[in-house]
Amino acid sequence: MTFLGGFLDRLLGRGDWSITLPVLDGPLLPNQALEEAETFATLEAADNLVASGKHLYASSGNCLHRYPESGGPGEVVEDYGRRVCALAGAKDMLAVGIDGCGVVIRGGPHDGRSFSEAEGRSFGAVTALAFFDADTLLMANGSGEVGAGEWRRDLMRKGSSGSIWKLDLRSGAVQKLADGLAWPAGIAVTGSSIVYLSEAWRHRILSLDIATGELRPVLEHLPAYPARIAPAYNAGYWLSFYSIRNQLVEFILREDGFRTRMLEEVPEPFWMAPSLASGQDFREPMQGSQLKQMGVLKPYATTRSYGLVVACNARMQPYSSFHSRADGSAHGTVSACEMGDDLMVASRGGGRILRLSAVAGGKSG
Repeated sequence: MTFLGGFLDRLLGRGDWSITLPVLDGPLLPNQALEEAETFATLEAADNLVASGKHLYASSGNCLHRYPESGGPGEVVEDYGRRVCALAGAKDMLAVGIDGCGVVIRGGPHDGRSFSEAEGRSFGAVTALAFFDADTLLMANGSGEVGAGEWRRDLMRKGSSGSIWKLDLRSGAVQKLADGLAWPAGIAVTGSSIVYLSEAWRHRILSLDIATGELRPVLEHLPAYPARIAPAYNAGYWLSFYSIRNQLVEFILREDGFRTRMLEEVPEPFWMAPSLASGQDFREPMQGSQLKQMGVLKPYATTRSYGLVVACNARMQPYSSFHSRADGSAHGTVSACEMGDDLMVASRGGGRILRLSAVAGGKSG
């Protein structure tokens, strides 16, 4: 019956074979909040953000940058030689994920402690970090097959080799908490043994009990690919996204022959796949609604890239959102964090750090 049910689903385009997408509605209703936000700093490929003390730390490529809370020019505090792919902060400490190398601790009592592998598996795709306490770090390894920078390849190969680990900074012990995840891209603590995870390629948020290893979905059928999760002042969370989902991409993910040829024969920037930015090269794939009509790109057009940050309550349920639509440029909003009363957002596709003034502390957008 399972085989027959799968055959009928594929024939009729339902179940796992459906390409119907959830709509942006309710608390996810589109607006122009990100597009209209203040530019705090221009930073090419702005990626991870962490507020620590009176400074904002941001990664770009191989470098870790530091900016004063009041704004103004930043400075490079370290060049790691390889792409910085994750950041987390605690008192006097930063945890830095380095693409292909693992995790290193900067500052504090565990300065210099590093983790690169465990159980014969390399930490080559660190996507998210979170301090559980001063001596314990939680880490998401997005894939066991590709690096953190190859997230599009992992999606288009329908990868599911991601894992979650607990790192003991005092002893160096490592414990695997979960495996078989489809690109875990964000992790956030709750104050108990439960932590929240974003599983990007399955478009959902999970809860993980680190004491028992039990996984449960708490937010499913998202219309976009969830990325990192940051804590909010009001005991809620800020959920950022790589890009919005697209019906053509959903269709291609179900067409194995076409997808395999695309990965082998087409340069990656021109894959029909989600992107952190779009409209930068005439060779990019487009659907009809992405074409300009009378010189205007409609904000509601189908698009490969998008900017989206969602405010969630303590139970990880959305109540407000901030957008940069198809006709905008503040796309690829892969990270966000609070700094005082302001929300800071890294637009990797737009090459800048945005400041949304006075939206933190539980205030809606």
